[in-house]
Amino acid sequence: MQFASIVVAAGIGLGCCALADAGSRSGEARADRIEADWTEAQSLRELPAGVQALLGVGLGEEGGIADRGTSFNSGDVLGGGLPQRRFALGAVNGDTAVVAVEQGGRGYQVQTMEFRQVGATWEPVRCTVGIEPPRRSAELLENIAAWRPAAPGTCKLPGFHPEPATATVSVPQPQPPRFRLRPEA
Repeated sequence: MQFASIVVAAGIGLGCCALADAGSRSGEARADRIEADWTEAQSLRELPAGVQALLGVGLGEEGGIADRGTSFNSGDVLGGGLPQRRFALGAVNGDTAVVAVEQGGRGYQVQTMEFRQVGATWEPVRCTVGIEPPRRSAELLENIAAWRPAAPGTCKLPGFHPEPATATVSVPQPQPPRFRLRPEA
């Protein structure tokens, strides 16, 4: 009887360990599945040319962007020849690219931006803002999927100049009638 109890306890213990291992492996499989179709970009050079242009590659201090791991101006004072933004990490999957960019200054933030290729051009689709740069592409992709969109105008792209809005013609509205006081008043 005692032998049977030991065998049952051992079986339960092995079953629990197997389930715990399977659970941790399913998390790894999920991360691998997220990254499977994506190519991680460790440098600006690994991004499509259209995305590089939108990010401001080659623009210099004002509007430019530093590559991953290089110096950038993380303060508010302009000058010194360094851009205030730095590429953190990217991921590309066909006609979609997701990029994290550090923005220096008093309001330091990490902007995660998604771009889509439409025809021959790349266009920004959405942007989220965080405070920590992602370490892996799975974290980068989770940031863009899970975070709420940033407020309009938060993520500014130096290489992106939207078409100017067409001029609207304003038609004067009729003025409400004015009341005149009666002469006896």
